[in-house]
Amino acid sequence: MRLVGTAMSGLLAQQTAIDTIGNNLANANTQGYKASQMAFVEALSTEVRSGNTVTEQDGNVVDTFDVGAGVLYGSSSINLQQGNLSNTERVWDLGIEGSGFFQVQTSNGETSYTRVGAFQIDANRQLADMQGNVVQPAIMIPEGASDIVVAENGEITGVIDGEPMTFGQITLVGFQNPGGLQRAENNLFLATENSGQPLTGQPGSPLVGNQVLGVVRSHSLEQSNVDIAASMTDLIQAQRAYQANARLVQDGDKMWGIANSMRR
Repeated sequence: MRLVGTAMSGLLAQQTAIDTIGNNLANANTQGYKASQMAFVEALSTEVRSGNTVTEQDGNVVDTFDVGAGVLYGSSSINLQQGNLSNTERVWDLGIEGSGFFQVQTSNGETSYTRVGAFQIDANRQLADMQGNVVQPAIMIPEGASDIVVAENGEITGVIDGEPMTFGQITLVGFQNPGGLQRAENNLFLATENSGQPLTGQPGSPLVGNQVLGVVRSHSLEQSNVDIAASMTDLIQAQRAYQANARLVQDGDKMWGIANSMRR
């Protein structure tokens, strides 16, 4: 009997959906968080003989139809739609208005990419994120620098001993297929074969096709792009689907019980 197996596949798929939606809701207030999206696919179907016959040129043949075996978890994609930019009081809070990413180097030397522009000056006077990952290319901010300004094009200027100076240039990175990026911890992303090689440019410059790296907004931070209302609706639908599959398992068990009693 296929009923229990089909329902079990539905239970597993909807459990994964509930976990994914729950994780999105838990990060609704996480700066720069990008929501995950689920994709389901139909399991392999089996050809079943029908009691009907169809007439063809060679004579009567038995009609067949396909019976599905349930649903499977297909893949999880990242919703890279931009979140809202909220104003802050810190000059090192940088938001991206566009599709680009900041490039940082982690403590193990790995290059990662992020949309979270909550930066600081570390012990080595380098621009880094709150986890200590250094912005690439490295930017040094001298001791005693004041009147720091980060322009839309990523240029960082300030004043030292009364003299205006340029301290560095923030660059942004884009990808031909940003949906192919691999999610890592601390809101970081890693490049993959699916995403393509990173393409570096100055903020405001075009990237590939119709994509634009975007500009840098100082005193701003990008918020999560999780749509709470839509996520709650999706969660209710997944819960109801889970309950329906659970009832199918119970019905299948009852049918097995009836079949066993008939044998006795």
